[in-house]
Amino acid sequence: MTTRTPVQLITVILQDFPLNFELDAVNLVLLDSDGEWAHALGPDILSALEAAGLMLDNDLDGYAKFYPQPFRPYLAAYQATQHLALFDGSMVSLGSMALLPLVRQGRLMGGLHLASRDRHRFVTNDGTYFLERLSAFFVMCLENALIYDKLERFGLVDALTQVNNRHYFNLRLREAANHALRCREPLVAVMFDLDHFKTVNDRWGHQIGDYVLQQVVQVIGALLRGSDTFARYGGEEFIALLPGTDKRVAVDIAERIRLAIADYPFSVGEAESIHLSVSIGVAQIVLGAAYGSEEQAAKQLVAAADAALYSAKAQGRNRVMVSV
Repeated sequence: MTTRTPVQLITVILQDFPLNFELDAVNLVLLDSDGEWAHALGPDILSALEAAGLMLDNDLDGYAKFYPQPFRPYLAAYQATQHLALFDGSMVSLGSMALLPLVRQGRLMGGLHLASRDRHRFVTNDGTYFLERLSAFFVMCLENALIYDKLERFGLVDALTQVNNRHYFNLRLREAANHALRCREPLVAVMFDLDHFKTVNDRWGHQIGDYVLQQVVQVIGALLRGSDTFARYGGEEFIALLPGTDKRVAVDIAERIRLAIADYPFSVGEAESIHLSVSIGVAQIVLGAAYGSEEQAAKQLVAAADAALYSAKAQGRNRVMVSV
């Protein structure tokens, strides 16, 4: 099974299994009390997989009764009055079924349910050794898929602030620059740098400084749109990419963010707060310019925003400057 992501793995189970093993119904139940599976799959894909037979549940107590104790595969005739919940959405008349509990260190983490119209396909006195090994294999695959998803996400997310990191931003920047130049649509980069942030670390320590950065992310993020890309660029410096936005609108957004930062009481203790300011640089991609390549256009856009940010700091900080 050459699958790595949660989507790939679950798709194989729900779509390939019925075809390859001549099954009339396949359902997969997964424990998702912490929302990891829902997050890994995303709302749109989750909806499609649920229609195909995936069920996520916060509590598997209702399913545990279907498996023998200690947990092991159960083969039996299908009884609609007892087993309908296991094959929710199945529109076929089922004859027999194999219920495979997915167990990790004695804890039920899900169940894989296979069914056939053939009443003799799965019978009670059949051996279950192969199915036990299959269950263990799927548990390993499911765990590895979640780990792979986390590693992939963490590689593109700043560990401290939980927003995109610089690597993700650069990937997104090239895509956005290509789209802007090809479709002749505006694209703006906005760079933020907290003023005199070193004094926060020096006075309250880096742990409080980290907490303040997390609060800054919340303030800025609340004023950006869902289509914008927001990332930590390094230290106390952040950057946003605003597609389909010209400089006039971007400056208005940047000014609202500047005021929001200045007005916000950043907590540095149980009953103590401070106020900060931020310098901001704004630059827009020049449509029709002879950049040479989308990569060059992307680099020049960020360089222009950085130059505008430097100008804002040089002229007294706590202001928005626009690249000429």
